[in-house]
Amino acid sequence: MRLIPFYLAFTGAILALFIVVEAPTAPSLEAFGAGKAAGIILGVFFGCLAIGYIFFVPYFHRRLVRQDPRIRPWHIPLGPWLMKENCPLYLPGKGDKFVTNYYEDAYGEERAGQKDKNNNIIDNVNSINNVNGATNEKSIFSADDAVKAAEATDVERTAISTASSPEIQPQKKSVHIGPHERFLAPVADLSWLNPLKIWGWTKFILLQGVTRDVITHDSAHLRSIHARAHRYDDRVEHLWTYCQVVSAIIMSIAHGSNDVANSVGPWAGSYATYLAGEVDTEASTPVWFLVIAGLLLGLGFWFYGYHIMRALGNKITQMSPTRGFATELGAAITVLLASRLGLPVSTTQCLTGAATGVALMNYDLGAVNWRQLAFIFLGWVLTLPCAGLVAGLMCLMALNTPHF
Repeated sequence: MRLIPFYLAFTGAILALFIVVEAPTAPSLEAFGAGKAAGIILGVFFGCLAIGYIFFVPYFHRRLVRQDPRIRPWHIPLGPWLMKENCPLYLPGKGDKFVTNYYEDAYGEERAGQKDKNNNIIDNVNSINNVNGATNEKSIFSADDAVKAAEATDVERTAISTASSPEIQPQKKSVHIGPHERFLAPVADLSWLNPLKIWGWTKFILLQGVTRDVITHDSAHLRSIHARAHRYDDRVEHLWTYCQVVSAIIMSIAHGSNDVANSVGPWAGSYATYLAGEVDTEASTPVWFLVIAGLLLGLGFWFYGYHIMRALGNKITQMSPTRGFATELGAAITVLLASRLGLPVSTTQCLTGAATGVALMNYDLGAVNWRQLAFIFLGWVLTLPCAGLVAGLMCLMALNTPHF
């Protein structure tokens, strides 16, 4: 817990490093000065470190050590006051859970750590059988039976427990409601002239991309992959959610420095040629170009980002805040270095490689969805000729249009 401020400061210093290296206020890094650059980077590092120890450590202690369910992120500014026993809290949180289960899917199922759990069950059952002097054939409850019981879903376990103990009532699971059921089903029988139906379709169009389930294990193959991943304490995972916010910010900046620049570059070049009437070797990019590109980037994620979130965040391996931080930071550093060297790379490729590296840290090749990686690699191979063919045909159409 006490090292989290260091990781926050380290991540902030990396961002400051890449910003300073570009020397936005000087013609070159040499003109900017190495001493000034080092001072800015170290200043950001120690500033973030101080903020982390003054404000975040007391917050973590109150929420995770004392397990106070009332604590919320907006209490971070209280800082040292959170160490007091009777600290006055503004807008206290409701509920009795002090931390979230980061391994549950939208349907309440949890698969991560199942392999480790099965190994422990087998060892325990075998040791009990050895102590009792019973063989596997004569054992009343064998290791295989224990593993099958552990691998049962919540519904199956509830059915078993209800059958053996009629007085126990099955627990209800929280079921994720998709955008169709949430927005369209209640107004399906209404007329198109009814304002409620128009409002329902409006909400569906605007919110369908951010209300879809992206973490549910949708196949037995994927569930078996997630089961091979190690499961860490939810309190540890919660600590890394704050670091992951910073790494996500750096990932967004890296995405804008490379992928967005790749798309804006030809657009800006064409616009400059149109204005000048000739091809210039150098041309500045208008600010409104960058504003439009940023808006389109956000809209693309808002409406269609859930597809990539499923592909990279769920279908390669079991993800969690600790794994997400490592994936985002590793990919962001790679993309920023490539941008500095002038190499156009794909953020998706870097994220895929980073996610694979994180998955391999489970020390189990079965914890990686190699089928999904092959599908992604096939997409990389096919997009090159497909994009070239479409672009060539469009250029051919433009060159051969009737003109006067």
